[in-house]
Formats: sequence, structure tokens, C-alpha cells
Amino acid sequence: MKRSRTIYPLAGIFVGIALTLALTSCASVSVEDGAETVTQQKPKMIYILDFSTASGDWQVDREGRELVDFKRDIQYLLQKTMTEDLTKRLIYAEPGAKTDWSLHKNAWLIRGQFVTVYQGSRALRGVVGLGAGGTKLETHVQVYDLSHDSGVAFMTFSTSGGSNAEPGAAVTFTTAPLELALGSASGVGHGLSEDAKRTAREITAALSDYMYKRGWIPKDEWIEPKHSHGGDVY
Repeated sequence: MKRSRTIYPLAGIFVGIALTLALTSCASVSVEDGAETVTQQKPKMIYILDFSTASGDWQVDREGRELVDFKRDIQYLLQKTMTEDLTKRLIYAEPGAKTDWSLHKNAWLIRGQFVTVYQGSRALRGVVGLGAGGTKLETHVQVYDLSHDSGVAFMTFSTSGGSNAEPGAAVTFTTAPLELALGSASGVGHGLSEDAKRTAREITAALSDYMYKRGWIPKDEWIEPKHSHGGDVY
């Protein structure tokens, strides 16, 4: 009983901080304004290249070989999730490789770059949650029509977003003992991997929106993308 009287007032302070942060936090990825030109037909399939990790702002707690492995892992996760999500929700997709794309007819190619990868604070996500210590993942995306040998993307856009608007351990102090609260802090297990999955879903949505506007898919198959600043991909 003595311990709970000590913990609960402190938890109340954390709850107040967490709720304040929640007003400005989010756990989503959105599509930012880009550019489109008209391509002539719906593709039969889509190839997805690994997004480049060569540049960008990487604020993660890794260096040397660990950083190389981290970049490879998030690169693989994004490509894998995009492949699965596109195939399940819109059109057949598979991982691509650098090859002679002129051999492929009526297919699209997606490539892109990681722009910002910010790990945030796992400790704050675990203890406070609701946006504290949140992550950030931004990409640039280019889509090519392989039936045209132009080498110019017909569609470009960016994605931006972050994770961890979930409650952390401090929030659950009010309803659970200390040991259980720490064990149920969801923010520690989430982060950039969740951002990569949300990014993949928004890329699928952006392509779905392009196809729907041209009458290639019915409305019940349309996936509306989340647009930042209330804009549109055009």
C-alpha cells in the first residue's frame, strides 16, 4: 500500500504530460503533394525496387555495421510490405531488380528514397507514449510506366508520418501495478517498423487513387490516401 501511494501521484504527473502530448501527436503516415502525368493503361503488374538508403537524415542509435544492417532491414521491410499490400489490395506486385526493364510490357516500376528516418526515444515511448519520443519516417516515391522507354517517372509523391500515439507505462499506472504497466508499454515494441508498414499502405492508396480517377478500378476497390495539408496527389 505504501508503494502504490508513492507511484500513483507520480503517475498522475506523467498522465498530464502524456495527454498534453496526445493533442499534437499522431500515429499515421500521409501522402504529400507530388506530380502526375497521364499514362495510357492500367498495368498488369508492378515491380518494386529497394528504396535507396544512400542519403537522407538517419537519426538512429547505430553506427558502423549495425547501421548498415539497420538500413538493410528497414529497406527489406518496406519492399516486402509494399509487395504484399499491393498484391492483396490492388494489383499483383513483386520485388524488382536492376535489369533491362525494356523487356517488360504493361508493367509499372516503383522506386524511392528514404529521406528522414528518426528513431525517437524508445524510453519515452515506453513510459509516456501518446506521441512522446515518437518516430518519423519520410520517403520520396517515383512510379514509372515500363511500356514507355522514357526513363521519366509519370507519378511522384512523398510520404511523411510517425508512430506512437499509444499509451505508455505511465498512463497505465493508474489502473495497473508497476510490474504489469511496464510489461504492457506498447510503445517499446512499435516504432519505425510500424511506420514502414503504414508507408507501404499509403503508397498502395496513392496508386489506387490514380487508377480510380482514370476509371480503371470501381469505387468499392478505391483506397483513399491520407493527404497532408488537405492536398491531393496531382
